[in-house]
Amino acid sequence: MKTAARLLLAIVLLLNLGGPALALDPARSILQFKHTSWTAEDGAPTNVWALAQTPDGYLWLGAASGLYRFDGVTFEAVPLADDDYSHSQHVNALVVTASGELWAGYRRGGIAVFRDGKLRELPSTDRDGVLTMTAAPDGTVWAALNSIQHNLARFVGGKRQDIDPSWNLPEGYIMDLKAARDGTLWVAIDGSLSFLRRGARRFERADVVMGAGAGLAEDAGGRLWVSDSLGARPLPNVAKGEKAKPGMAGYAVSDSARYARILFDRDGALWGTTFSTGVFRLARPDAALTAGASRPHAETYEAKDGLSSNKAVPILEDREGNIWIGASAGLDRLRAANVVVEPGIARSSRFGYMQFADRDGAVWAADSDSVYQALPGQAPKRVRDRLDNPTALCQDKAGAMWLGSSDALTRLGTPPRTVAPPVPPASPYFGCVIDGRGDLWLALFATGYGRLDAQGRWTVFPPLAPEAVYNNIGIDREGRVLLPRARALTRLAADGAVQTLRPPPKLAVGGMRAFYQGPKDFLIGCEFGLLRLTGDRFQALQVARFPWARGVQGIVQTPEGETWILGALGVVQMRTQDLDRAFDDPARPLDYRLFNMKDGLPGPPQQNGARDVVMGGDGRIWLLTLEGVAWIDPARIARNALPPPVSIRALTVNGQVRRDPRDLVLPKGASKLQIDYTALSLSIPDRVRFRYRLEGVDKDWVEAGGRRQAFYTNLKPGRYRFQVLAANNDGVWNDRGAVLAFQIPPTFVQTNLFRALCALAVIGLLWGLYALRLRQMSDRIHGRLQDRMAERERIARELHDTLLQGVQGLMLRLQSVVDQIPADQPARQALESALDRADDVIVEGRDRVRSLRADRAGDLHEILAEQAERLGLEPAIKVRLVVEGTPRRLHPLVCEEIERIASEALFNTQRHAQARNVEITVGYGSGALTVLFRDDGVGLDQAVLDSGRREGHFGLTGMGERARKIQAEFELRSRPGAGTEIELTVPGGVAYLSPGRRAWPSLRRRALTSET
Repeated sequence: MKTAARLLLAIVLLLNLGGPALALDPARSILQFKHTSWTAEDGAPTNVWALAQTPDGYLWLGAASGLYRFDGVTFEAVPLADDDYSHSQHVNALVVTASGELWAGYRRGGIAVFRDGKLRELPSTDRDGVLTMTAAPDGTVWAALNSIQHNLARFVGGKRQDIDPSWNLPEGYIMDLKAARDGTLWVAIDGSLSFLRRGARRFERADVVMGAGAGLAEDAGGRLWVSDSLGARPLPNVAKGEKAKPGMAGYAVSDSARYARILFDRDGALWGTTFSTGVFRLARPDAALTAGASRPHAETYEAKDGLSSNKAVPILEDREGNIWIGASAGLDRLRAANVVVEPGIARSSRFGYMQFADRDGAVWAADSDSVYQALPGQAPKRVRDRLDNPTALCQDKAGAMWLGSSDALTRLGTPPRTVAPPVPPASPYFGCVIDGRGDLWLALFATGYGRLDAQGRWTVFPPLAPEAVYNNIGIDREGRVLLPRARALTRLAADGAVQTLRPPPKLAVGGMRAFYQGPKDFLIGCEFGLLRLTGDRFQALQVARFPWARGVQGIVQTPEGETWILGALGVVQMRTQDLDRAFDDPARPLDYRLFNMKDGLPGPPQQNGARDVVMGGDGRIWLLTLEGVAWIDPARIARNALPPPVSIRALTVNGQVRRDPRDLVLPKGASKLQIDYTALSLSIPDRVRFRYRLEGVDKDWVEAGGRRQAFYTNLKPGRYRFQVLAANNDGVWNDRGAVLAFQIPPTFVQTNLFRALCALAVIGLLWGLYALRLRQMSDRIHGRLQDRMAERERIARELHDTLLQGVQGLMLRLQSVVDQIPADQPARQALESALDRADDVIVEGRDRVRSLRADRAGDLHEILAEQAERLGLEPAIKVRLVVEGTPRRLHPLVCEEIERIASEALFNTQRHAQARNVEITVGYGSGALTVLFRDDGVGLDQAVLDSGRREGHFGLTGMGERARKIQAEFELRSRPGAGTEIELTVPGGVAYLSPGRRAWPSLRRRALTSET
């Protein structure tokens, strides 16, 4: 039945996980909640006078040093937009309006509103200080002013209206204001209470007694409560005609309350603060308020309990159910703790703690001095005290409890019975277990192990190894006793058989610390992992893959199929089925939940291995730590189901911080950014996890863990969209997150115009380099041509000055001899005939000398026309000459080579082509000289085109060789029956003589030679 009830409760809780986060359990004391404080050492402001939470999730603090906002990690000062603090920085009051705006009231005068990311002061006609503020449901903001006569003002639509005497409000300093849900405004002035009905313009006096330092709150039923020097109590709703009940006693709070503030949490508990005694709480405020009852005292939480200061004023419940307190020393928070410290057991124990769960479901615990018993569903009660360091607890088959200490072994009962030690004098007892026969086994430290049978006789087993000490012992399902050694396990059967078990070396998990016999297997907690013993076979989960398995000190498995393990990292909860699968396949992922000090665990686990984890009959998991005894109720594990609001706090570029950024246009050329973001989950901010991406830069989400900053460098100009998501401490994700769009304009050097200019510059540079290279190659070719020309001119001069001149002189001498011979002599005729032949040789020699000098005059097209006429192509073949472009001066050798190529081309046309028409095109292009010969003859065979020559003929081969000599491209195109085209392309730098280039030196020498 108990199991079914617990299962039903768990199902109900799971069905409610989609609602708000669990509030602070009224059944637990304040000391059982998780307390955290922030002081000046943590960056928190001191002298905190006001608290508020805006819809975006930020917690706001009004302090003597100004306004701050808190995201659970960082306190951020929020200055006025114009930095005008001529009146004061001290924020005395904070209120959030129905529209979500934050209003801040300053002690020395002035009210500011946080709107659109800026804190701006409202126009004011005076500098009256603000004591407190409240916001009505209709949006009206009421402000209590630091004045006796003009003590109240209201703001409607942002416009201020002072409450003058016509409103019938008593004079005096206002201690607190409360705008009720029905629209009634309640005003507490020292010694009196007044109220203003909704829509009215005249206050009415309530006939109630008020003490000093009053604070007001409204409970869930709409009833008004007050807390002052007279106590905390409900007030009659005099606005509806109710009258105070005589003899109604309030909760005693503080007899010297200077300030008091109260609130009702979501579970109906009344919380309050005073400026002298810290925090008080009434878990069930209506329970003891009956007529004639004595004044019950509220539960308190003061500096001696951990509060940062007893001087506390503001108190607030946030959206996740946490209670926040502002104090003179800083900021405090109380929240639900899944690991509950048991206050009924001392938090300090000289020698640690022991515990045992008996067969009836009661949990027995012992500290250094006392033994406690916690029945299911109840708090522990002391059952024995004045002990000397209890070290062992167990229950025999008869149901009696045995307690071992440093000097005695006692059977608890009425009366208790102490058993004589096995080896006098008395020695400490550890690790008590009962074997299958009902015998009691204990570890005897340095003595070994002892067994106490039903007749009270001892059997002592000496140490298994020299100088060994023992403080633990286990027993398996078969009743066999397991004795741990350094790296082995000794198992003693009921028949006396002894077996030593050693884990394989590959299962290196360190020393054995804790034993637990589960429903199926025997588990052993070790220094560096968890062992499972099935029969004689060991299996291990090692810390290299399962970090939670480090320093396992306690194990328990529940009937609901859960395994709880206490280790160095904290308490781990997992499904037993998943644990079994992990042992069978260690590579398999294992889901678990970790509870550590952030969940309320009071300290690290003990090191004595004495059942540090047990389960009581009510399902609670009890834990032993060095700092106290705690428990977890699996049926009431608080789960934060609220996705955390996500905010982008700041963007830093070029050292300038832009807070609360929205769509931004950044400075030109910005390339390095820092984006600060946060998530407003205030319960356990350290467990909030983030992922983000910058569209256009990040291909996928960046898992940032708990880091709250993103850094980007080398960003290019353009539009960007930064998105960040967050999950709360229980892994509930806000999938919408926060988005920041920004634009980086390009600098001039990043514009398309600059890129185009750079491209043009590069093209121009490449063209210049190409032209320079072409000029260099042209000059080199021209140089070679000059060398050839000079060599030919030298040969021509040598022939002219030696051979031709010598032959001419010889002919003159022969002519003189011939002239002396009579005309009728045959010899004269023969000599004259020889002299005629010699003249022909002289003429031919001069022609050869002239050809060596390559000094033909005229343009190329004229030379080609003369060539065609000299070959006598017409009238059989009609020749057409076409000139394209402006004729330019050619290099003589280039002209000569073209002339000889043309001669061969025209000769082939005349001899082989059988053509009727020939067209010669001379193109004087700026970059090249083109000469094209086209006929309409029979064309060339494909074999001739492929080989570039006709078998037995060398004309085409010679034409190609001459073209290559002048760096020209020679192309031959033809098809049978479709004519032939020969195209010659000479680079302009080779073919042309540039106007600025110096005339050939050889030309001047040639002219001089001709004159000679």
